[in-house]
Amino acid sequence: MAEGGPAPDPIKLQFRPGVNRETTNYGNTGGWYDCNLIRWRSGTAESMGGWTKFTSSPAEGTFRSLFPFTKLNGLNLYAAGTNLKYYLIQGSQLVDITPLRDTETLTDPFTTVAATSVTSHLITVADTAHGCDVGDFVTFDLASIVGTLGGIALADFEGEFQVVEVINADSYTFTLTTSSPVTSTVATGGGTVTAEYQINVGFATAQTGDGWGTGVWSGSVGWGQGTGDPLTTEGIRLWSEDAFGEDILFNARNAGVYFKDTSTVSGRAVTLRSTAASAIQQYVPVVASQVLVSDNSRHVICFGANPLDSDTQDPVLIRWSTTEDKTVWFPDTTNSAGELRLGVGSSILKAVETTTEVLVFTDVSLHSFKYVGPPYTFGEVRIGTNIHLIGPNAVISTGAMTFWMANGVFQMYDGVVRDMPCSVRQYIFSILNFNQTDKIYAGVDRQYKEVIWHLPVNGSEECNFYVVCNYEDQSNLIWYYGSYNDVGRTTWLDAWHEDVPLAASPDGYIYMQDLGTRDNSVAPGAKLDAYLTSSVFEIGSGMDFMLISRIIPDVNFYGSNTQTPRITFRFNKRDYPGSGFVTGPDPNITRTAAGTLLVPVEEYTDKLDRRFRARSIDFTVATDTDGTLWQLGVPRLYASPDGQR
Repeated sequence: MAEGGPAPDPIKLQFRPGVNRETTNYGNTGGWYDCNLIRWRSGTAESMGGWTKFTSSPAEGTFRSLFPFTKLNGLNLYAAGTNLKYYLIQGSQLVDITPLRDTETLTDPFTTVAATSVTSHLITVADTAHGCDVGDFVTFDLASIVGTLGGIALADFEGEFQVVEVINADSYTFTLTTSSPVTSTVATGGGTVTAEYQINVGFATAQTGDGWGTGVWSGSVGWGQGTGDPLTTEGIRLWSEDAFGEDILFNARNAGVYFKDTSTVSGRAVTLRSTAASAIQQYVPVVASQVLVSDNSRHVICFGANPLDSDTQDPVLIRWSTTEDKTVWFPDTTNSAGELRLGVGSSILKAVETTTEVLVFTDVSLHSFKYVGPPYTFGEVRIGTNIHLIGPNAVISTGAMTFWMANGVFQMYDGVVRDMPCSVRQYIFSILNFNQTDKIYAGVDRQYKEVIWHLPVNGSEECNFYVVCNYEDQSNLIWYYGSYNDVGRTTWLDAWHEDVPLAASPDGYIYMQDLGTRDNSVAPGAKLDAYLTSSVFEIGSGMDFMLISRIIPDVNFYGSNTQTPRITFRFNKRDYPGSGFVTGPDPNITRTAAGTLLVPVEEYTDKLDRRFRARSIDFTVATDTDGTLWQLGVPRLYASPDGQR
């Protein structure tokens, strides 16, 4: 600004809500182009809260499900499954209830090999037709723990161990860690040993090859491209569960159906079939893709179940028990048990209960499944075809609305199937790892009217990213994305027993989300990497350089728990759309005084005198200090013409 000249007009830094990656950076002038740990509430951008551990110890494996329920005595519990185990969560404690598949009594099954300088030993176990896979868990109980075997106390052989190697159908190894070496080789020993085998573990990562899931919809190649290398032969271990009264039913996808009586929280779950009287056990499903309990009619429903006369799975068969009885599955005139088979699709991917119906997704279609009363009990109506759910857990319902991620689009259903306008669609599908789409996990945060998808991107084999749709104004959906300090979440549960959502991390812990101001997955807690960057915008006409002389902030620091929370304003400048950015000054905005009950107004840096010249710039606001939360208002720039070169 020239001496004595007129004051420049302020430029309000006010942009459209949400992030837009459907056009170029310059083409999105007036909008936001990038963000992390940012949300919009009532059209205003603010930083998200932090997270802290909910469970006190890590789980074995990676969580893929999380379900809340309450016992009749008021005790709140969660059920959760990993690729290795199934747990109940009481308070912050994990309780292993993984079912057993077999129990054997063995005689002198252990073989030791002398290794005088080693305290971690491979022990071989002899058990004919043991049925183990690598990674399976087995618990040994010895009739006598007096004495030693190969120089190791027999008591050390008691407990739970994990299979390291399957030598053949009749023998396997596990690792035994002791404080002393094995002093001698013993071919057989241990006396009488009871071996309890837990159900076979599942994959943590999808295995590639020919088979189910191959094709564009499930992502054998990038979105919109032709088929390439075959994709999935073995899917990851996924779980479904539902409450039956105060007890829990759960199912390993395309595998067994199990039941846990929670009159005692400890103790292992059992197969659903084993809970029925012997005369009718043969009719209880032993395999399914999902289990669900109808809220209205109290039927247990198995999707993708085996038929009455076979234990072989029919991927599109739906079976249900009689009302209020999980053990009666043979239909007759005295009960309401029954079945129906979908006529479209080759497999059921997911069933989602809404306020009025159960939505059933197959690999190519969507169906409405409803209670219709006697004599048919349930009926089915096809809603649409050419609907391709990208992964079994990529769908979530708020009750009235259901949202899902499909192949190349996001869709919703509120009585009609509709594509959701998405301002980050092209970007998300360009970075998505299509080889691991079964890991995509959808959730909802009703407090902020958000649907959130957790997904693996940029070649990651685990969820490391999220994308959010704010559905508060359905005529103007707002989209944004990010990661939790470069870490993802593998499950999500809206606030239920707790006041905030819960989500599982690949580190094996479950976290309380939007709580506090730090990343408490590390000690000490770390600063949140929250930032928001605009698209490039011209300061003046785009021809002349403009001289920036002053910045007037407009922020608040509500929720911050440090005495002097601080954020950074950053400006990157460039002359032409194709030229490189030059970083301008990074002024800091610091709260100088917090509001009081009488004067609830914060004081912070009132103005920033910074001088730089540019034709166009982008603008970033970012968290600068630990303990800081912020909400952005409408900052202003003061600029004046400064010539064409």
